[in-house]
Parts: sequence; structure tokens; C-alpha cells
Amino acid sequence: MSNQNNTLFEELCVGYVLKSITSEEEKEFKLLLKNATPEQEQLYQDMQNIASEMALLTYEQKPSEDVKEQLLQMAWASVNSRHGSNVHYLSRYRIAAAAAVLFLVSSLGLFFFNQNLETDLESQKELVTQKETTIRLLETEVERKSELLAILEARDVDLILMDGLEVNPNGFGKVVWDKDNGQALLQVANIPAVPTAKEYQLWFVINNQPFSAGVFAVNDPTRDNFFKINELNQSASQGAFAITLEPEGGSPQPTGDMYMVGAM
Repeated sequence: MSNQNNTLFEELCVGYVLKSITSEEEKEFKLLLKNATPEQEQLYQDMQNIASEMALLTYEQKPSEDVKEQLLQMAWASVNSRHGSNVHYLSRYRIAAAAAVLFLVSSLGLFFFNQNLETDLESQKELVTQKETTIRLLETEVERKSELLAILEARDVDLILMDGLEVNPNGFGKVVWDKDNGQALLQVANIPAVPTAKEYQLWFVINNQPFSAGVFAVNDPTRDNFFKINELNQSASQGAFAITLEPEGGSPQPTGDMYMVGAM
């Protein structure tokens, strides 16, 4: 058989095995196969075996020229070397296939591991943020309690007890006043939580003249609430403290209901 016919047989054989030729070319190949030499028949058989091994990997529907050339070279190597090389090539291809599958599985495993790692990192970041927020709140609370304790530890303080009035008969409060430093500790209990856009305002009343001593809000009426008052730079030895409910931010003069009062 001429080299031209042999080349045509090779091209059609590769296309037939890889199912990438037309129906007309398939008829032409089957005709050539009937008149093929023993060597060409062996090439066809080995090429089918190798192609079945190649099916372990994923190729596009239309094989590339590189794939066709590789299949042809492997098939001729199998024909020329017979059993030894045939086994060698097929084993190499099995290893390549297994390596590709292993690489795919490893890649997927790494992908999901990376996804889980990123999720864990995000969760850890959220947890750290929550812990940091809690720490800041605790630090603020410790600082506030240290300030209140400093007032209680002052050498010279006045203690003014406050009782609830008609709108809040069960209310109770006290003012611990450090006159030297112009600071006071206000404690209130059994006083309702503040409504929206409202705040309680503490007043120091001298000769029926009220002076604002600051605003505060109660969010949990079931426990005692403590507040530091910084606006008590007064030296009076007589007067009274009162608490009214005012618009948020406080008022220049009392406008709302009076919830507690206590005289010095």
C-alpha cells in the first residue's frame, strides 16, 4: 500500500476511533479496513484500546489535532514494539488519567477547604468584634463605677433622700453630693423607663428657683440605676432635689410631671 493510502488510512482511523469523521468518511474508512494490511489492522485495534484508556480523561467533543497526533503516535509505538511498549504506553496513560483525577479531586478538596476556611475566618472576625465590643462596654462600665466610687469616697458629702410623688408613688432615690468637686451620684429605683423622645431631668431648687443638674434616661426600671452628675457647682446648704420628665435634651425650666423630690 502506498504512503498516500497509508496516510489516508491513519487519518481516517484516528477520526473513526475518536468519532470525529463524517458518515461519508466513515464509509471510506470501513472500505479501507476491509483491504487493510495486518499492520494497519493491528494499528486500528491498538488505537481502539488506547482510545478507550483516553476516555478516562475529559476531552472536548471535537478532539484537537494534538490529541489525534498523540493517539496515532501511541498506536504506532504499540504496533512497532508490540506487547512491551503497548503495556508501557497504556500504563503511562492510566497514570496520567489517575493523576488528572487526583488533581481534580485535590483541587475540589482545596476549594471547599478554602471556602470553609474563609467562612471560619469570617465567623472568628465576627466573634472577635463582639468580644472587643463587650470589652469596651466593660471598660466603660468599670470607668463609670470608678468615678461613682470616687464620689462615695469623698471626705465631705451630703446625702439627700428622694421619695416618689403621685405619678410615681413607689419611686425612691438618693443624691450623694461632693460639693468640693461639684459632682454628685444619683441613684434612682422604681422609676418607669423613659418614653420615646423623653428624658428625666434632675433639678436643684433654691428658694423656688430650679437649676438644671443634667438629664438621664432609665431603660431598665427593675433595677437600681446610677448616674454621675457633673453640674452641681452650688454651695447652698438648703434646697431640694426634684426629678421631672422632660423632652429629650432637657428644658430650661421644669415642664413635665414631677416623679421624685427630696429636701436637704
